[in-house]
Amino acid sequence: MAKFSGEVTFKVTFKDYGVPVGFGMTKAIIYHACATQVGLKSPWTKIDNMYKDDRFKVEIINTKTKF
Repeated sequence: MAKFSGEVTFKVTFKDYGVPVGFGMTKAIIYHACATQVGLKSPWTKIDNMYKDDRFKVEIINTKTKF
Protein backbone atom coordinates (compact mmCIF):
# COMPACT_ATOMS: atom_id res chain seq x y z
CA MET A 1 0.00 0.00 0.00
CA ALA A 2 1.33 3.43 -0.93
CA LYS A 3 0.89 6.38 1.44
CA PHE A 4 -0.04 9.69 -0.10
CA SER A 5 -0.31 13.24 1.16
CA GLY A 6 -2.15 15.96 -0.61
CA GLU A 7 -5.10 18.19 -1.07
CA VAL A 8 -8.25 18.05 -3.17
CA THR A 9 -10.31 21.18 -3.74
CA PHE A 10 -14.01 20.86 -4.53
CA LYS A 11 -16.31 23.60 -5.73
CA VAL A 12 -19.99 23.18 -4.94
CA THR A 13 -22.51 25.56 -6.46
CA PHE A 14 -26.24 25.46 -5.81
CA LYS A 15 -29.33 27.31 -6.91
CA ASP A 16 -32.79 27.69 -5.37
CA TYR A 17 -31.98 25.57 -2.28
CA GLY A 18 -34.59 26.36 0.36
CA VAL A 19 -33.27 26.70 3.91
CA PRO A 20 -35.12 27.97 6.99
CA VAL A 21 -33.70 31.26 8.24
CA GLY A 22 -33.52 32.37 11.84
CA PHE A 23 -32.70 29.14 13.61
CA GLY A 24 -28.96 29.84 13.81
CA MET A 25 -28.21 26.76 11.74
CA THR A 26 -28.61 28.08 8.20
CA LYS A 27 -24.91 27.76 7.33
CA ALA A 28 -24.70 24.33 8.95
CA ILE A 29 -27.61 23.08 6.85
CA ILE A 30 -25.99 24.42 3.66
CA TYR A 31 -22.56 22.96 4.58
CA HIS A 32 -24.13 19.58 5.32
CA ALA A 33 -26.03 19.56 2.02
CA CYS A 34 -22.87 20.49 0.10
CA ALA A 35 -20.79 17.83 1.88
CA THR A 36 -23.45 15.21 1.11
CA GLN A 37 -23.32 16.10 -2.59
CA VAL A 38 -19.50 15.84 -2.57
CA GLY A 39 -19.78 12.44 -0.89
CA LEU A 40 -22.12 11.26 -3.63
CA LYS A 41 -19.31 11.79 -6.19
CA SER A 42 -17.40 8.81 -4.76
CA PRO A 43 -17.97 5.47 -6.49
CA TRP A 44 -17.77 3.79 -3.04
CA THR A 45 -20.27 6.02 -1.27
CA LYS A 46 -22.75 4.44 1.11
CA ILE A 47 -25.08 7.41 0.67
CA ASP A 48 -28.15 6.41 -1.31
CA ASN A 49 -28.36 8.00 -4.77
CA MET A 50 -31.87 9.21 -3.93
CA TYR A 51 -30.09 12.09 -2.13
CA LYS A 52 -28.54 13.32 -5.38
CA ASP A 53 -29.90 16.85 -5.81
CA ASP A 54 -29.89 18.43 -9.26
CA ARG A 55 -29.77 21.91 -7.70
CA PHE A 56 -26.14 21.22 -6.75
CA LYS A 57 -23.14 21.03 -9.05
CA VAL A 58 -19.90 19.50 -7.71
CA GLU A 59 -16.58 20.10 -9.46
CA ILE A 60 -13.07 18.97 -8.57
CA ILE A 61 -11.04 22.16 -8.98
CA ASN A 62 -7.55 21.05 -8.02
CA THR A 63 -5.74 17.90 -6.95
CA LYS A 64 -2.27 17.86 -5.42
CA THR A 65 -0.93 14.48 -4.33
CA LYS A 66 2.51 13.14 -3.60
CA PHE A 67 4.13 10.03 -2.10
